[in-house]
Amino acid sequence: MMADQKFFQHLQLLVIVLLLSWITNFERSTGMKDVIRCIEKEKEALLKFKDELIDEYSRLSSWGNEKYKKDCCKWSGVDCDYQTNHIVELDLGGMGLRGNVSVSLLEIQYLKYLDLSDNDFNYSRIPQFIGSLGRLQHLDLSYSNFSGEIPHHLGNLSELHSLRLSSSADGSLTSTNLDWLSRLHSIKNLSMFSVNLTMATDWLQIITKLTQLQHLFLGSCNLPMVLPPSPFNASNSLSAFGLWGNEFSSSWIFPLVFNLSSSLTFLDLGSNKLQGEIPISLGNMSRLTSLYLYDNQFTGEVPCPALSSSLTDLDLADDMFNGTISQCIGSLSKLESLYLTLNNFEGIITESHFSNLSQLQWLDLSSNPSISFNISLRWNPPFQLTHLYLVDCKVGPHFPTWLRTQTRLEYLDISNAEISDTFPNWFWEISPKLWRLNVSHNNFQGVLPNLSSKFSNFDSIDLSFNHFNGSLPILPPNGSVVDLSSNEFSGSITNICNETGCYWEYLDLSNNLLSGQLPDYFANLRNLVYLNLAHNNFSGKIPLLNVTLSLHLPNNSFTGEIPTSLRNRTLLTFIDLSQNKLTGNIPTWVGDTWTHLVFLSLRSNEFFGSIPSHLCRLANLQVLDLSLNKISGGIPKCLNNLTAMIQVDSEFDSAFILFNRGGFESAFVTWKGKEAEYINTLNLVKLIDLSSNNLLGDIPTEITSLVTLVGLNLSRNNLSGFLPPNIERLRSLDFLDFSRNHFSGCIPTGVSQLD
Repeated sequence: MMADQKFFQHLQLLVIVLLLSWITNFERSTGMKDVIRCIEKEKEALLKFKDELIDEYSRLSSWGNEKYKKDCCKWSGVDCDYQTNHIVELDLGGMGLRGNVSVSLLEIQYLKYLDLSDNDFNYSRIPQFIGSLGRLQHLDLSYSNFSGEIPHHLGNLSELHSLRLSSSADGSLTSTNLDWLSRLHSIKNLSMFSVNLTMATDWLQIITKLTQLQHLFLGSCNLPMVLPPSPFNASNSLSAFGLWGNEFSSSWIFPLVFNLSSSLTFLDLGSNKLQGEIPISLGNMSRLTSLYLYDNQFTGEVPCPALSSSLTDLDLADDMFNGTISQCIGSLSKLESLYLTLNNFEGIITESHFSNLSQLQWLDLSSNPSISFNISLRWNPPFQLTHLYLVDCKVGPHFPTWLRTQTRLEYLDISNAEISDTFPNWFWEISPKLWRLNVSHNNFQGVLPNLSSKFSNFDSIDLSFNHFNGSLPILPPNGSVVDLSSNEFSGSITNICNETGCYWEYLDLSNNLLSGQLPDYFANLRNLVYLNLAHNNFSGKIPLLNVTLSLHLPNNSFTGEIPTSLRNRTLLTFIDLSQNKLTGNIPTWVGDTWTHLVFLSLRSNEFFGSIPSHLCRLANLQVLDLSLNKISGGIPKCLNNLTAMIQVDSEFDSAFILFNRGGFESAFVTWKGKEAEYINTLNLVKLIDLSSNNLLGDIPTEITSLVTLVGLNLSRNNLSGFLPPNIERLRSLDFLDFSRNHFSGCIPTGVSQLD
C-alpha cells in the first residue's frame, strides 16, 4: 500500500515537471513572454501627455517608443486591466512633474484612477475635460499648483468615490458654489484643504445631500457660517470630519457636529475660534477615536465627561486651558497620543495620570511651565513611548530614571526642564531607534562618552546651554544637526569626526573653550549648510570649508587673509568673521561671487586698503559691518545699489531663517555703541557700520537712497566736507553717528526730522 502511494506521488511530480517544461518551450516558440498588452491608441495618448510635461527627475523614463518600452502597461505609474488590457490607473503623484495636462487623456476612456497630486502645473486651471472621464472613481489633483475656479464639469463624474482637490495655503483654488458636488452621488471621500470657499454659502446644504460620504475634510477653506438646512438630514455614514482653520465659533460648530453624524470616529476642529469650556456632549460620541481641538481659545479645566473612553488620539495643544490636568486622563486606556502643549496647566504630575495608559506612544506636555513632575525613582510606566516632549516643564532636579524603561524612544525633548544632574551611563544605550535628542537649556554636567557608536541612526542631537566639560568626543557621523554650543568643552576638535567621514548639515560648537587649528576634515564635510564656531579660541588660518549657506567664526584668533577657497561658496547668505586677527585687502571677488549675501561682518580685524566698489553688487545685503579695521580711501558712491536697504518690504527676510532649525539667524551687532546679540529680530536690522577706520572724503549723497536703513555709523574716521543736504530721506533711521570726523558747514535741517 505504501509502495503504491509513493509511486503515484512520483508520477504526479513527473507530470508537473513535464507540463512546466512544455509551457516554457511553448512560450519561447510563440513569444508569449513578450506579448504587448498595451492598446496602441492609449499608448499614443500617454506619449502626447508626456510631451507636454517637464520631467526633471526622469520619473517617466520608462515611457517611450523604443522597442523595450513598447508595453505601456509596464510603464511607471500605469496599470492596465488584465482582461481588457485597457489602461485603468494613472498614478503620477509626487513625481515632481511640471507643465500642462494634455487633453490626450480623453483617449484613455476606461481610466478609473487618476492621481496628479504633488506636482507643479504652474497655477494653471484644472482642465474642464477631466469632467468627461466618466469612468473615474478616484481623482487626486491636490497640491499641484492649480488655480482659479474649480470646473463644475467635475460634477459629471457620477462614479467618483474619492475626490481630492486640496490646494496650497495661498487659496489660489476657489469655488463660488458647490452645487456641482451634489451630482456626485457615489462620493465617499472628499478633501478640499485650503480651497477658497468664502462665497460657497451652499456648502452645508450640499454636503448633507451626499448620503454616501464617509470622509469630509474642508480645512482652511474660509467657510461661511450659514444656517443649517431645514429639514437637517443627519448622516449615518460620515465617520471622519475635518473643519480646521475656518474661524468657526463654539456656538455654531458644536450643534452642527452633534446633528451631522452619530457615527464620527475622527473630528478635527483645530485652529478655529472656539471658546469657553469643551462641551460635555462630546463624551456622548461613543465611537470617537481621534479628537483634535488644538489652537483655539478653550479655557478652564478639561472636563472628564467630555472625553470618550474610545479615544486613541487627543490633541488639546495651543489653547488656554488652566488648572490641573485631571487624573481621569489616565483612565483613557486606548489613548495612543496625547498633546497638551502650549497651555496654562499647573500642578503636580504623578504616576496616577498615566495609570492605565498602556497604549500611549506619543506624549507632549511642553510649554506648561507651571507643571511639576513628582515621579517615583522606581516607577515602571505601563507604556512604551516613541515620542516624548516635556519642554519647559519642571522635570528636575534629577534625571528622570523611568526613561530607562523606554526602549522604543525615537524622539526625546526635555529641554529647559530644570534638570541639574549628570547623564546616567545607561542613557546612551537607552534605545537603538533614538534619532532626535534635545536636552538643551538645563544644568547637565560631566564628560561625554564616545557618541559615534551610540547613535548610529541619529538625525539631531542638541546638548547646548549646559555645563558639559572635558574634550569633545567623537560625534555621531550621520546626524544632520549637531549642537553642542554654550558648554564648557575644551581642547582641540581634531578627533570629533571618525575616519569614515561625517555628514553633518548643521554644526554648532560656539561659546565653548575650544582651541587649536581647524582640522583638514572640514574640507570633506560636503553636506555642511551651517557652521558656527564663534566665541572660542581657534587660531591659525581659515582652512578649506565646504559651507553652503551660513558661516559664523567671530571672536576667535584666526589669522591671514580671507581664504580664496571661500570664493567657490556662491550660495553663502551669512558670513561673520568679526573679532579675529584677519588682515589684507577685502577681496573684490566678494561682491562678484557672494551675490546671495544678506549679512557680512568683518568688524574688529586688521583689514586695510579701500572698500571695493564690487561690494555694491550685493543687492541682498542688509547688514554690512566693516568697523574697527584699518580701511582707508573713500566711501563708494554706488551704495545705492544695495537694493535690500531701499525696499520697504524686503524679499530677503527668509534668508535669515535657518534651513531646518525653525528659528532665525543670530549675531552680535554693535548698536548705539553697545554690542548686543540679535536672535529673533536680526532680520529686521538694516545696518551699515564703517566706524573706526581711516576713511577719507565726503559722504556720498547716494547713501540717502537707502531709505529703509535703520542704523548708520560713520564715526571715528577722517571724513570731511558737508553732510548730505537730503539726509531726511533716511526716515527709517533709529541710530545715526557721524561723530569724530572733520565735517564742516551747517547741520542740514533734515536731521531734526529723523526719528
